[in-house]
Amino acid sequence: MKHIIDIDTWERKNNFDFFRHFLNPQLSITSEVECGGAKKRAKASGESFFLHYLYAVLRAVNEIKEFRYRIDAEGQVVYFDTIDILSPIKVKENGKFFTVRFQWNKDFAAFHAQAKKVLTNIDPEGDPYEAEKTGGKELLDVLLLSATPDLYFTSITATQEYRHGNNYPLMNAGRAILKEEKLIMPISMTLHHGFVDGHHIALFYQKVEEFLK
Repeated sequence: MKHIIDIDTWERKNNFDFFRHFLNPQLSITSEVECGGAKKRAKASGESFFLHYLYAVLRAVNEIKEFRYRIDAEGQVVYFDTIDILSPIKVKENGKFFTVRFQWNKDFAAFHAQAKKVLTNIDPEGDPYEAEKTGGKELLDVLLLSATPDLYFTSITATQEYRHGNNYPLMNAGRAILKEEKLIMPISMTLHHGFVDGHHIALFYQKVEEFLK
């Protein structure tokens, strides 16, 4: 459900007012999380490691309200009780992808089962951006995470569609590598600085790692 924020009584009024007219009000950051536990659990159970970390990201975002603030088509600040996640899935070896939407479910087994159905029903000949076009500027109750499992990275710069920022946060998860005998993976994000600060970003990475470890 979408809720409209009363700017005058909003606890982040000053933060939002400070950044809202910046040429680029978005903040980008990349950090690493330990993920060896999830990798082992996925392998032991025959589950998808990709869906393990997709769930971890979506769970963290749904537990941190600041990640669910958005600017709607009327310029109002709104927030959602829960959000889903979009992710481009490679469907051909030449790199062609198809973006799909995974619905949030706090129960991991239910989330994994539903997500597998979504992956099974992808039409490789369809419009790769169909899920992102649905709703147009009103597609707000999501975030997007791109996975690059063959590429380890230390930073990334995301595209920005509107002057006020993107409709929703953009994230990227890279290749997991061994570092100091721990399996770690980079996760980047770009999101509106008027909505989140370093405190919320640190909390996000802590929550993701808590599940993945």
